[in-house]
Amino acid sequence: MKMIGNSLTHELATRLNALINIPLVSEENEQAFFELVVAILLQLLFDSLDISK
Repeated sequence: MKMIGNSLTHELATRLNALINIPLVSEENEQAFFELVVAILLQLLFDSLDISK
């Protein structure tokens, strides 16, 4: 999976991380989790918008 907009992914994940607290998980691991989720969702979104298929 290619990475789409690392800065966009990081910014969205940071905003999600500020809103959602996962108990018993460190902030660094939460951030990594949200960055992964956001990257996957952005990839799915951009793939669905690809009109060259």
